[in-house]
Amino acid sequence: MIDFIITIIKIAFILGFLVFIHEGGHFCVAKLCKIKVNEFALGFGPTIWKKQGKETKYALRLIPLGGFVNMEGEEERSNEEGSFSKASIPKRIAVVAAGGLVNIIFALIVYFILMSFVGNNVSTVIEKVMPSTEAETAGMQSGDKIIKINGKNIHYKTDLDNSLENYDGNNLEVVIERNGEKITYNIKPVEEKYNYTGIAISVNDETTKIAAIYPKSPAETRKIRSR
Repeated sequence: MIDFIITIIKIAFILGFLVFIHEGGHFCVAKLCKIKVNEFALGFGPTIWKKQGKETKYALRLIPLGGFVNMEGEEERSNEEGSFSKASIPKRIAVVAAGGLVNIIFALIVYFILMSFVGNNVSTVIEKVMPSTEAETAGMQSGDKIIKINGKNIHYKTDLDNSLENYDGNNLEVVIERNGEKITYNIKPVEEKYNYTGIAISVNDETTKIAAIYPKSPAETRKIRSR
């Protein structure tokens, strides 16, 4: 029960933050366009907290499932100075579009921040050294962190993949870090081949059929056909 309540609180907090970002976009652009904002509220239902600013009332409401920015002249035409209805068309478009645009920009910023720290979410730390391989023979161990290959820094899994894609058949100089110490190994990668037929199978309750044959596969070479 406690876990369920904590989950609900987390969801409410995340949703409230996203709503704040969205409505904040409307609010900031409205202010920049000198449009009067009567109320900036997060949530719906009864007000649990409010504060009157110089021009705008700020409120927090009980149900954290949305929010709104109430601008002068937004719902009914108003001739008051700074009303939404008296603003130019480009300004009104900017205010309306600001919420969604801010959400997109925020998502992109979060994405690039995460990618800059974690890359493709795959570590360069060796989880397991396979038996009877060059790496095992050389002395590499589980927990070693690969930091360089042939003089190039390895930060992410993609760096490791690129180094192996450019492999020219010679030994690789691999620098690992173990307990704060850097150790250099010279190893020759071995290509591991998998049994690949190029046949796609379709299975139902009664039969198993060949659904497709992949181009340039062993199955196509031997003229196996799908039905």
